Amino acid sequence: MWTGSIFIYTIVATLIVWKSLRKYGVNPLAFFIIDAITSWSYGVTSARMVMQIIARNMQTARKWAIGAALSFITPQLYILIAAHNAPADVYRIIIGVISALFLFTALSLFFEIRKKKNEV
Repeated sequence: MWTGSIFIYTIVATLIVWKSLRKYGVNPLAFFIIDAITSWSYGVTSARMVMQIIARNMQTARKWAIGAALSFITPQLYILIAAHNAPADVYRIIIGVISALFLFTALSLFFEIRKKKNEV
């Protein structure tokens, strides 16, 4: 379910990129491909990270966390690199979206870990 919801986000994000960032050089198809690949990767790595945290295997959890972080940030980095001559507000919005998504993800993972620990 986690990976599925992330993939739905990918579709919505691609539509937003197509509508608002295409004119600044961001290719919506390239974004979709990058985000689709990394959303699957993110779903897998974040789930494994949660399981390792619950098992108190922090060294392995850190490795999965690095994979999750790279998967999470790659599509947004593509936007920042691909956008040309965009107004400063566009960059601020992108950085704001990255920050909001990071906060949402961190909170989601926190509650998922807490829930799983209570089940054990």
